[in-house]
Amino acid sequence: MTALRAVGGRVAGLAGTLIGVAVVVFALLRLLPGDAIDANLGTQAGLLTAGQRAALRRYYGIDQSVPHQFVTWIGQVLHGNLGVSVNSGTDVATLLGSAIPVTVELAVLATLIGAPLGIALGVLAAGRPGGARDLGVQSAGLLGLALPEFVLASVVVAVLGAVFRYFPSAGTFVSLSQSVGGNLSQMIYPALVLAVGLAATVMRTTRSAYLDVARSDFVRTARGKGLFPRRIRWRHVLRNSSVPIVTMVGIQFGYLLGGTVVIEQVFALPGLGRLLLNAILQRDYAVVQSAVLLIATGFVVVNLAVDLIYRALDPRTAET
Repeated sequence: MTALRAVGGRVAGLAGTLIGVAVVVFALLRLLPGDAIDANLGTQAGLLTAGQRAALRRYYGIDQSVPHQFVTWIGQVLHGNLGVSVNSGTDVATLLGSAIPVTVELAVLATLIGAPLGIALGVLAAGRPGGARDLGVQSAGLLGLALPEFVLASVVVAVLGAVFRYFPSAGTFVSLSQSVGGNLSQMIYPALVLAVGLAATVMRTTRSAYLDVARSDFVRTARGKGLFPRRIRWRHVLRNSSVPIVTMVGIQFGYLLGGTVVIEQVFALPGLGRLLLNAILQRDYAVVQSAVLLIATGFVVVNLAVDLIYRALDPRTAET
């Protein structure tokens, strides 16, 4: 019952977070200069008569007060109606449905590559703290954190094009259902770029958590009993270091669900980040609001899943 109450409290808190995100995003969009009419017509918007502009404001649903617009939008969302894109005329749910699988696949691939690599490097560095191996791994990690993703992505695209005559952003995007090989050939390079920063972050967390546990009394007892160093390293130290590592991997995965805008733009991937960027530039309110709310929902769901996972890994956390 204690665990259920804790989970219920977390769910209630996450629901409050989503409501806050919805309010903030809705308000910020209305503070941007211009509106959907100016974004779609550009300089021609200045040629509209007062009657034409009023008719367009009714068409775009921006003729009512901001609170009225917010209540109307929330009511539609709760009934499963995300609205229609004023730019393409396509249902927002359809646009999100085609973009979500691309972003999720990219995040999953980057996590599957970066998380194991970061954990392995963290254990490797913590094996001999202060040594040359530790210094080398930490230096590589700092470089991975300092190197901007768009710079690394641009270098990868340039090298692939100049040396191998391969252009990842050329041609039409191939989904997994169409061709597994064709899809992976387009997704693997952006996933590798994202995995660099993720691996560096996970490595630093793993190293720190590993060293904290390695100084514990039970580890010294295990060494005194003559257990094999490899068994101590992986079964005792790393296992008891898993909570902060799992937490960091979950946070990074949640970040990737909404933080791949630059990579999707560089590699021309039709994902959620690219859709959101184009919608912001075009003042497509319905798309921006639904996309941000979806990203926030994904992030809080991932955090809830991580919470449940480390409660299973360490039952002591269920008491907090």
